[in-house]
Amino acid sequence: MNHIGADLWHAFRAYEHAMFTRVASNGFEDISQTDSDVLAYVGRRGTQLVTIARQRRVSKQSVHEQVHSLVNRGYLTLAPDPDDRRAKIVMHSDKGRRFVEAMKHVKQALHKEVETALGSTHLTQLEEALATIRNRFE
Repeated sequence: MNHIGADLWHAFRAYEHAMFTRVASNGFEDISQTDSDVLAYVGRRGTQLVTIARQRRVSKQSVHEQVHSLVNRGYLTLAPDPDDRRAKIVMHSDKGRRFVEAMKHVKQALHKEVETALGSTHLTQLEEALATIRNRFE
């Protein structure tokens, strides 16, 4: 019996493995998928920790631990929120910005590889099919 969920999961895992292998070869071998998820939710001007938790749909405590781990490794910084003295703003450090830029280039290269493997027409069809699936279940 076919199981589209398993097919999607295996394809995503293969893509994810390629992505993190390549970003590691750019000097970011200490970044995990969970780290990357947190880094992706930090905006250019910073983001409150509670906002990251809400967007990721996880607890504030979980994000707090991950953010502090990334601060300790030099990817993020914390600053007081000028609009709320009780809150902290999470921001990318220089190292964090370099990681985001490296990840952007890796994703662009992987996109080109997928396009080469499928061809432009099939890639467009795949993107449309994935959007249909996403819209169906969101």
